[in-house]
Amino acid sequence: MCGALFLLSVSGIAYSCSDNYDLDETRPGFLGGSIYDELKARKNFSYTLRLIDDLDYTDVMSKTGSKTLFVADDDAFNAFFQNNRWGVKSYEELKPAQKRILFNGAQLNNAYVVEMMSNGANGQKNLCLRQNSAAAVTDSVPFWKWNTLPVNYNEDKTETKYWKRHANEAKGGIVMAIDATVPMMTHFLEGNMKERGIKHSDVSFILNHKENWPEDENRSYIYDARLIKEDIVCLNGYLHQIDKVLLPPGNMAEEIRLNDNTKIFSHILDRFSAPFYNEQLTRNYSALYANAPDSIFEKRYFATNTRTGRLVVDPNRYVVNEFPLLTFDPGWNAFASSPTEPKERNMGAMFVPNDKALTEYFIKGGGRVLMDRYAKLDNNETNLVYNLDQIPLDIIQALVNNLMKASFMETVPSKYLTIMNDARDQMFPATQYGTEEVYRQAFEKVLLANNGVVYVMNRVITPADYASVIAPALYSEDAEVMRAVVRADDSYIQGDSFNDAPLQQYFSTYLKAMQSRFTFFIPTDEGLNTYGYVDPASLASGNKNNYMYYRWFPKPTGSALGKRIPVEAHAYSYNMETGQRPGVDRIRPVSFASPSTDLLTSLTGAVKQRLLIEMVNQHILLHDNDDKDGVRGAQKYYLSRVGAPVIVINRGTGKGMGMEVRGGFQEQIQGTGAAHNCVVTEVYDQTGGEDGYGNGMTYLLDRPMQPTTISTYKAVSNMPNASKFLELCSFGDKNLLQKAGFRDSLMVSNTDPNGTEWDKVASKYFIFVRGNVGGSNYNVPDKDRLVRFFNNYRYTVYVPTDAAINAEISKGLKTWEDIETYLDANLKPEVTLAPDQSNKEEVEQVKKHNDAVKQKAQAMVTMLVAFLRYHFQDETLFVDNVTKPVEEYNTACVDEKNKIYLSLKVEQKPGSMTLTDLGRNAKIDVNTAQCNIMVRDANYDKLVNNPRHISSSSFAVVHQIGQALLFDAELASGYSAAWATPQKAKAFVAKYRIKE
Repeated sequence: MCGALFLLSVSGIAYSCSDNYDLDETRPGFLGGSIYDELKARKNFSYTLRLIDDLDYTDVMSKTGSKTLFVADDDAFNAFFQNNRWGVKSYEELKPAQKRILFNGAQLNNAYVVEMMSNGANGQKNLCLRQNSAAAVTDSVPFWKWNTLPVNYNEDKTETKYWKRHANEAKGGIVMAIDATVPMMTHFLEGNMKERGIKHSDVSFILNHKENWPEDENRSYIYDARLIKEDIVCLNGYLHQIDKVLLPPGNMAEEIRLNDNTKIFSHILDRFSAPFYNEQLTRNYSALYANAPDSIFEKRYFATNTRTGRLVVDPNRYVVNEFPLLTFDPGWNAFASSPTEPKERNMGAMFVPNDKALTEYFIKGGGRVLMDRYAKLDNNETNLVYNLDQIPLDIIQALVNNLMKASFMETVPSKYLTIMNDARDQMFPATQYGTEEVYRQAFEKVLLANNGVVYVMNRVITPADYASVIAPALYSEDAEVMRAVVRADDSYIQGDSFNDAPLQQYFSTYLKAMQSRFTFFIPTDEGLNTYGYVDPASLASGNKNNYMYYRWFPKPTGSALGKRIPVEAHAYSYNMETGQRPGVDRIRPVSFASPSTDLLTSLTGAVKQRLLIEMVNQHILLHDNDDKDGVRGAQKYYLSRVGAPVIVINRGTGKGMGMEVRGGFQEQIQGTGAAHNCVVTEVYDQTGGEDGYGNGMTYLLDRPMQPTTISTYKAVSNMPNASKFLELCSFGDKNLLQKAGFRDSLMVSNTDPNGTEWDKVASKYFIFVRGNVGGSNYNVPDKDRLVRFFNNYRYTVYVPTDAAINAEISKGLKTWEDIETYLDANLKPEVTLAPDQSNKEEVEQVKKHNDAVKQKAQAMVTMLVAFLRYHFQDETLFVDNVTKPVEEYNTACVDEKNKIYLSLKVEQKPGSMTLTDLGRNAKIDVNTAQCNIMVRDANYDKLVNNPRHISSSSFAVVHQIGQALLFDAELASGYSAAWATPQKAKAFVAKYRIKE
């Protein structure tokens, strides 16, 4: 509630005393009589007095109290009876409910001077835009005849028609409130407008004033009624005279319904509504009025932001998880923009196309594609509403939600360039709306409601959902599974609802980035129903009897609450030699299945969730903004959103029809009976065409691509002439590291009694690992390993041949065996200090000698690890049909002294890749006979038995090189210079210390 200014002493009103001033008999001159007496004395407020008398408010308005009343004089009432929404021609024609609306809607239950009305209840100055009026929901609860209730012509039996049982002539109709929250009063006051950056011209536009409101002229409005006399002080409150009768508007939904030229949009909006029985309202109404009905309903809209939070329970008390939700309930009188912003500070806004604009849009314009897909009758004006109802709710939802804005304050004309659409792009870009005057020409009128503003437009603003690469997933009849996944989190964007999102991926938000350029592949439902998706965790078990793939089907989640997705998964046995065999493959036990009612927190639900996320990520490609070709360019290899490669085998015809593509798994199984390509069956150009509002190409695939299941370790193991590099990278001997002195400081300080810290220190020198290493879990099958420092990113690994490694060894690079041999040959046995310290000198000499040996050994270890890590590079680069200038890429080798990752220079030309290292500045060519080996380091949920899913993963490509890479030019003449003396060894270790 906005703060009230209390009267007399409480309000701070002061007056001076005089000798002849009698407090008991005399009032100060500025203080009038009661509100009732003041109106009576002014002679020209007879209609207001009649309202007070008829509604039994005479005593209240005649005695002390705390009221604020906005009154219109008799001339204003006479003008009202000439033209009003109700069609009432005289006072005598007013019904009791109408009288209550006129009187209570113009009244506040506290005493305010105008200046104080914009202050908040907690002393927050100038933040109040609206406040509760004295009106009550029970003031007017009308009877709705059966033929005035919303009608839904949708032929799909799965869409519940909530109004149908009430729109029955035999029943007559229902008694229903358009909302069950208290109506609020909106005011435009100088203090609030200045505080929130609202211009006079903004309000003038909102109130449909033909003449402008000068910025240097102070005015105050209650809705569209201008205050002409303010702060008339009475014994029991304040009177403020307005220039017209205040007929409080309804909520946004109701104003749209009542407006003659927004009937089509109102009809669309009503598909998201339902009549809910309201027990409390029924009791309240019965207590006030005789002959009250047995049941009173309330019209509510399914939305993420309603008076009860997310509304996903229908009038029958069923949970409707799949019901598409509006951004907010447009019928909510007490609308609040967010849980953290008080309702008094803001209200909503809607940009609603008029009937003519919607007709043109769906018959001739951008919406025609939806009519072509869903209309049951000829697409013409006569059939428009019927055909619109055939568009599924989750698709028409995108149009409506794009036009709903949670903050009125951010939608006024002077801020039009900052109004954002559903892709967070300018809704009214400067390229099309160069000035505010041009912007204003997009509107027919503005409807002021009690919970927001409705801007009635002469055009339709297309949502990004219809223009982006996600659009075909929405309206293709063979993409229901992908649609369910990419939109799973859509209604969990607002507020703190992230934790409730089923996938927490927000794919549709990502794919609606209209400043980006995407390729979006959509595996069809038929492909997912038939060939499904191979479970990589089952392959990791190594037990062929456990290999399986999942077939996915779209299916509703039912009426239970919780994280679910409308996709059902059935498991089938998989054979790596033959691939999927529809009609032959054995279905796995039901314990592996995941029905659509399955919670995603369950074991089978979690597997389904992760595989669906993996699948979508594999099929999203992000291109450079200036890349107009996408996957139709010259190159063969592309990277998906998460770094999983996509290979274009055949570009097809035209814009890509018949294109053949592979993921890493399809590449992996080439040469077997399971080999296949994924073929494009439909092409959608979503680049934007003439208006340029689009963000790429969408292709439907006959079956899904998948990432490889081969790890970096396996790829190097299988590579010819790479055993030396593999052996060096497979080191994991903590004893050798301890012998070299890497644990000495921990032992001296005695701060690591359990060895936990030592495990972390030692692990930094390991590359290929498995199990719990340094406190982290690397869960892979027994004969596999993961790159320890890969971190859910994309990489390139350069593998020197055995000959190349031998060449470096001949130049002084020490192997792990060499280092251990050196330590064993040079470390002297430790000498224990005698109790009388007689051998102190010997002890110190041995320690000094061993420290020097260890220092050199540490330099050798650091050298070897830095050398190996220099062959692991950030970013994935292929030998491909591309020409790119020389670019530098960071490696996993770190110069700790200068706090930088050491880099490699890479030059790509068609069919070749050349590296230039820091050490020798030598140009080293990738071996094109052993290149482009795609790998995935997948970390599973457990180490032993049968893993169920991948917890995290990194992608890389492996190339072989004929010469090793050197990271430091000072080592070009040989490696031993780094440990020629203990001092040099110490300096080298400090510079290239392995820290992660």
